[in-house]
Amino acid sequence: MFVTLAKYNDLRRILAGESKRRQEAEQQLEEKTAAVTRLQARLAHDRDEHPDTPVPVQPATGDARLVQQLNLSERARRHLDEQCLTLHWTNVVLERELAAAHEQLAALQTAPGVAS
Repeated sequence: MFVTLAKYNDLRRILAGESKRRQEAEQQLEEKTAAVTRLQARLAHDRDEHPDTPVPVQPATGDARLVQQLNLSERARRHLDEQCLTLHWTNVVLERELAAAHEQLAALQTAPGVAS
C-alpha cells in the first residue's frame, strides 16, 4: 500500500510526537520510582533511628553511671537530713514537755499539805 508524501510526513510527525511523549512519560516514571525508593530508604532509616516499639533502656556506663549514682545518693542524703531534722525537733519538744512535767511534779511534792 502506497501513501502520499504529505500523509507520510504527517504520520512521521505524529510518530515523533508520540515517541517524545513516551520518552517523557518513561523519564517521569523513572524519576518517581527514584523518589519513592529514596523516600522508602529515608523512612527505613528514620524507623531505625526512632523505632515505633519501646526499646529497653541500656544501663549507663562510665561517667554517666557515676553521675547517676551521685544524684541518687544526694537525693537519699537530703531525705535523711529531713528525717533527722524532724526527729531532732520532736526530741526538743518532748524534752521541754518532760522538764515541765518534772517541775510540776516537784512543785506538787514540795507543796504543803501533800502527803507523800
